[in-house]
Amino acid sequence: MDNKRIFIFNLMIVFMTLYYYRFSTAQDGVSLSTDQLALEAIKAQISVDPSGVLSKNWSTKTSVCNWKGVTCGSQSRTQRVIALDLSYMGLVGTISPHIANLSFLSLLNLTNNSFYGPIPPEIAQLRHMEKVYMGGNYLTGRLPLWYFNNMPKLEILYLNENNLTGALSPYFLNNMTSLKTLRLNDNSLQGNIPKEIGNGSCLHDFHVNENQLTGVVPPTLFNLSCIRKIELSGNSLSGSLPDDMCNDQLGKLRLLFISHNAFTGPIPSSINKCQQLRYMSMSFNNFSGIIPREIGNLTLLKEIYLGDNDLQGMVYKI
Repeated sequence: MDNKRIFIFNLMIVFMTLYYYRFSTAQDGVSLSTDQLALEAIKAQISVDPSGVLSKNWSTKTSVCNWKGVTCGSQSRTQRVIALDLSYMGLVGTISPHIANLSFLSLLNLTNNSFYGPIPPEIAQLRHMEKVYMGGNYLTGRLPLWYFNNMPKLEILYLNENNLTGALSPYFLNNMTSLKTLRLNDNSLQGNIPKEIGNGSCLHDFHVNENQLTGVVPPTLFNLSCIRKIELSGNSLSGSLPDDMCNDQLGKLRLLFISHNAFTGPIPSSINKCQQLRYMSMSFNNFSGIIPREIGNLTLLKEIYLGDNDLQGMVYKI
């Protein structure tokens, strides 16, 4: 009797294993089919493919995992598209809302193409996203940072060199707690830099140069302990820099570009506390007063630009 029970038990395990395998395989098929349909929808909204990459390589005769620019994961039970890289292909078209069906996507690179029109709101559904590169296109509409607020793993966001308008929302960093690099330069953004920028505790690089930003730079920007690059050049920012701009929090700053604005007042003597500073440009502003001798203590400084201000004195030994 015991042997019979053992036999039945083992038989049940075999059947359950076979069932689980068939179910998992079917699920994989459905998942990849979903990804394939999404990729085909993306392809359908591309009107120009000068190298014929998509028209020739994206064939239903092969697995999407073998398509150029597509990377699939290698998990033991599931295989989904995790990266889509269409950069530098000269593509012309709009971004399909079906991109949201690539639900395991962690990297999207559309750099240096001619995608135009708005960024579809459906992109907010991609909660696994870690890196987004959309720079160098013709994207239009208001800056949709709230779309990316639903991506808690997002580390890199490039929306630079487009035709985006609107302002920086005070809440845009609320949920992007992993964000390290934000490039919004070369757009048509307006308004102020919100003081809530100080909430970006992991922010390393902040680029908003070549926009139409106005107002005073909030002191909270200089309280970001991880910040390494600040690029504000080519706006209409005004006011003076905080006296304690280079405080203990700003010890990792390597690049500070704030030229071609309307800043006034003296250059803070606390600048010498930014000991990691390599590149600094403050030219074409309305800075006045004496150039602080403390700049000479920045031993790692390679390039400095202070021209076209109302400054007196000289930069001492670096």
